[in-house]
Amino acid sequence: STRVNWAILNVPVLKTVEARQGLCFAFPYQENIDSINKGLMVRSGPIPSTVRGFDPNVFLYETDLDKAKELLLAGGFAEGDSFEYMVSSSAADDKTTAQLFQANMNQIGFDLNITEVDSATYDDMIYGDMDAEERPAIMGGWAWWPDYNDPWNQLDPNFSPKDGAGVSNGGWWVNERFSELMDLSQNFQTEEELIEWMKEIQNILTEQDPPAIYYGQVLWYTILRSDIKGFVPNPIYLSSYNFSDMYRETSA
Repeated sequence: STRVNWAILNVPVLKTVEARQGLCFAFPYQENIDSINKGLMVRSGPIPSTVRGFDPNVFLYETDLDKAKELLLAGGFAEGDSFEYMVSSSAADDKTTAQLFQANMNQIGFDLNITEVDSATYDDMIYGDMDAEERPAIMGGWAWWPDYNDPWNQLDPNFSPKDGAGVSNGGWWVNERFSELMDLSQNFQTEEELIEWMKEIQNILTEQDPPAIYYGQVLWYTILRSDIKGFVPNPIYLSSYNFSDMYRETSA
């Protein structure tokens, strides 16, 4: 699919690149894929493999608890410190993912306090304009897919500077080089330009200055009975169906 799932990192609360990198190393990626998503996810950065500009060599964190602890300590936190991890109460899989993450954090001497809120509160926490200090350190279970096949459209709403309500950069992340490259890639002239700029952008968003923990790209299956006809898949809005054109074929 074109959908990528991630957890938003609250930059003003976490304060340092090292702390955010440490949390990325602490996340249980493979457990999340195998047990929560039943294998229906593959690792990715912020751009899925199905969208132009995807870098097949994008930097991906692997779970490394020793490295996670080292970076969290270097990033200004001390053993015993706690982090609030917010999820929507209606998302059972996100709650289970949070519990796996909590276990990893406990193993290296940190607390992950899981907060459940209703979907409206969760969305308002991300789209609203409240100060970053009023938000949790991590907001798990976020996801995005573009409106059309363009990486700028995938990244801009989530990572360009938040200047008020209605923007989904819930972690208030800002990176000047990212913004420069996004300005260039918004009106690219050649595919080569787009690929070059997007490669650097993806490295900023993952290895250099992560604003999120990227779980992976969702694998999607649509199951139909053999007698259902007229179905045309929507490549972007995967759960949208053209019901008015669909029908059940009956035998004579």
